Amino acid sequence: MKTFKILFLIFVSISWTSYSQQTNQIVAALNIENSISTDEFKAIDEPYNIAIDIETTENNNSYLVISMELNNDSYYVSPNAKRDFKGKFYMDLGSYTDVDFEGKIIETPLSVEEIDLHPFVNGTVNWVRENTTYKQALNLKSKDDFEVYGRIRFTIEPRCTLEEITFGIVRQEGKMKITYPKC
Repeated sequence: MKTFKILFLIFVSISWTSYSQQTNQIVAALNIENSISTDEFKAIDEPYNIAIDIETTENNNSYLVISMELNNDSYYVSPNAKRDFKGKFYMDLGSYTDVDFEGKIIETPLSVEEIDLHPFVNGTVNWVRENTTYKQALNLKSKDDFEVYGRIRFTIEPRCTLEEITFGIVRQEGKMKITYPKC
């Protein structure tokens, strides 16, 4: 039994020395200096970032501009999808007398229709899988100062959550800006 223990300790010692040498060779080959190992979890980025702005052209035409930056292979259904989906990208301004949307939303780059055989889709869909900008012309019906509220709604995949972002458009002294309600 004593011989077995001695042989076992020699084997473990040789194995550990060999493992240690291999680890040092790998570290040297990768030029790793002062590497730190941590067991902390890293925060996962949000699936998207959104920026909302007002753009006014030289002709005094105003546009609501929404920039969608996608992270972590996220995607959503384009407002240009021909079929009806519950989580399709959608925005509205509610019922206001001072301003409303005019014409169709402009999507850049334009999404492409594809076939998705997933049971919830089972057909054609326009998935937005890359950073995209939307422009929507605004019809200003009043020259007075105003404050209106709107929302953007879509389902972000693959997380499968219905996202709703509320915003406000405020015009004061002829200048428009975006605000975000606190409630």
